[in-house]
Amino acid sequence: MYRINQLFRMALLLAAALFLPALAGQAAETLDPSFGEQGVVITDFGIADDEASALAVQADGKILLAGFSSNTVLKDIAIARYLSDGTLDLTFHGTGYLSFNVGDGNALARAIAVQNDGRIVVAGNFDNGANEASTEIFLVRLTEEGAPDVSFGVDGKLVLPLAGQIGSAFDLQISAEGDILVAGTVGAADGSQQAMVARITPQGVLDPGFAESGIAIVAREYETAAHSLALLADNSILLAGYSKPGEVAGLSFFRLKEDGTADESFGTQGEVQVAVEEGEAIIYDMVVQADGRLVVTGSYDNGSYREVLLGRFLTTGEADPDFGTGGLVRNDLGYDSVGYGVAILSDGSILASGFSQTDTGKDIILLRYVAQESEAETKTAIESPETLAENPTLSAFASSQTLLAEEASPTSEGSDVAVDTTISPATASASYISESVSVYDDESHALVVLADGRVLAAGYASNGENTDFVLLQYSAAAVDTLAESIAGTGGVSVGNFFISTTAVSAVSRNSAMSGGSITERISKRDCETYCEDQCDTGDTVCYDACYTDCRPETAPTVTARGVCYGTARHPVYREAADETDTTTPTDTGETDSTSSILPAEGKETSYNYETVLHGQTSDGSGVGTYGSNIIEITPNTSYYLRAYALLSDGTVIYGNEFSFKTNDACFIATAAYGSLLDRHVVQLRKFRDVFLKGNLPGRFLISLYYRVSPEIAETIQQHEFLKQVVRICLWPWVAFSFIMLHLAAALKIFLLLLGILAGIFAIRRSLNKHEIRKLS
Repeated sequence: MYRINQLFRMALLLAAALFLPALAGQAAETLDPSFGEQGVVITDFGIADDEASALAVQADGKILLAGFSSNTVLKDIAIARYLSDGTLDLTFHGTGYLSFNVGDGNALARAIAVQNDGRIVVAGNFDNGANEASTEIFLVRLTEEGAPDVSFGVDGKLVLPLAGQIGSAFDLQISAEGDILVAGTVGAADGSQQAMVARITPQGVLDPGFAESGIAIVAREYETAAHSLALLADNSILLAGYSKPGEVAGLSFFRLKEDGTADESFGTQGEVQVAVEEGEAIIYDMVVQADGRLVVTGSYDNGSYREVLLGRFLTTGEADPDFGTGGLVRNDLGYDSVGYGVAILSDGSILASGFSQTDTGKDIILLRYVAQESEAETKTAIESPETLAENPTLSAFASSQTLLAEEASPTSEGSDVAVDTTISPATASASYISESVSVYDDESHALVVLADGRVLAAGYASNGENTDFVLLQYSAAAVDTLAESIAGTGGVSVGNFFISTTAVSAVSRNSAMSGGSITERISKRDCETYCEDQCDTGDTVCYDACYTDCRPETAPTVTARGVCYGTARHPVYREAADETDTTTPTDTGETDSTSSILPAEGKETSYNYETVLHGQTSDGSGVGTYGSNIIEITPNTSYYLRAYALLSDGTVIYGNEFSFKTNDACFIATAAYGSLLDRHVVQLRKFRDVFLKGNLPGRFLISLYYRVSPEIAETIQQHEFLKQVVRICLWPWVAFSFIMLHLAAALKIFLLLLGILAGIFAIRRSLNKHEIRKLS
């Protein structure tokens, strides 16, 4: 009997562990657990797709989302309001959300704003039901309780008169006087479109004193669009979006005077175009800093996929010379990625949100940027007095280069803003959080920073069958961690080398991507040019002496490069015993990975639950830019990472440091239920964290689960029938975890003993039947 009891208990624990989802512990770390369900709120309006496009926060802290809800036949305008803890506000329409239409066809909200008196203004598009391409722009105003404000327009609604043209609204702002401005596009049915902005009075009628009958159109012979608008301090209006004078769209700004006419002092006819190399670039959101500079986010197409694009510009439309290269930076996450929302933190750093494509779907991303050194600032750092004092020839060379640059640079005094400026944006220095709300597609379309430092992002999450409103609240601590990750992103100067670390991207449960860039501050070619200038033609003695001083033969070279990583700050390069991975268990149950890693591809092959303390990659030699693929690290673990270079004299130099955290695993239960936020999955996660992670047998079972479950989960995810079967099998373990987590200790013991006795009874009955069959 004792053996039977022991076997039963072991089987119970093992089965529970095998079905426990090793899931997004990261969510509990980066998202605010006091908000919604572990930092996430999902709202399902009906039987089909629901997507949020706009986000606003009221003065009392209540949160508004606007978008659309579909019933599989038509899309309706959808609005939801939440309390500050993420629960639906039942004082809004009695349910916390509502959906309605303004016509006979599809309708969706694209922008939302709150007036000083608490009334809510929504703007978007609708069609007549016969032709989805024939959209019109609408504005609706609601009372604080969610009812139509009949004092606005006609029964609370205004439709812009576009004379038969197609219209789309993208942004909405309310002036200090209470006027409402909406920006977007208007165009013909053939698809050509123009940027536009309309001004509406507080009574809901077009302002006749603004442009022509209240609507200003940026009339061009080429396509233009306004995706975002800002009201400047002088009451002028700035629009941001794109222009397409050629085959490829490029960034554009349009400025209008307070009366809606083009501001001729801004670029050419009120427009400034910024062409980014040869790739398509589009602005999706814009925010004005406290000092008046404009920060934008959007996308840049590099020919293979889109990258998150960030820019900072002066109110004149000129690129900010102190930001990136030509006022722009790019963040290449290795997959198709777009920035849809941008915001400024109290310390001046910049947040952007959107999505990044992964192998399994789109994930919501939150990126934090700092004002990166411009090329001029980097040159100044290289030519610092401390550096130049090391080598008089180097000092003379730097001075000559500065003089040449000054002679070649035209003065900016009295110059006009360039209408078409082609620039090559630098790679952004940023760290980011990637949130996989579901195992399918998730996107963020809007972003707001709260006064206490927490951050809201809104969009949609898919459950595999349809999409729902999603609202995430990042903790202030998570945003602060991102600030640590990007400290010192300008790189490090050591001797004649400048080494920088590439921002970490493509973080998964046990892998990530990074890399580095190593440059010589004074290259061979630099020395040749300098010495040719210093010596007479044919004077080889002078030239050889000059060159030797500038670039000694004993100058070290880069013999190995890569990134080193570890669970402690400032990871270091370690001599590898051989070229294969070696992981040695330590007394603490952790492992030590010190080998070089140069995988052919980043496919995840390890599900090691023991902590990998440190390791490094080996990515060739010499100066230049390189990529690093970090694999076989531990899920749900924080790592520090920096680029390294091993020099020929044995010296090791390091770049700036990043930190990142690997995702937790996402296996059987998530595959069955479709989302890590499903209440059954959440229940099992909590049980895992409370009862298994804190003891050696539990960690062993989780480690076993990591090894056996990924392939099983992939199979389950592809078959709806298997999902149903696994859900049924999981019910006993969900109930067991609920008992262990929520019931009193005495009741837990009673029910556990009852379960054990029932198991023993079942086993004995089976054994008795077996004995009876033998006797018969």
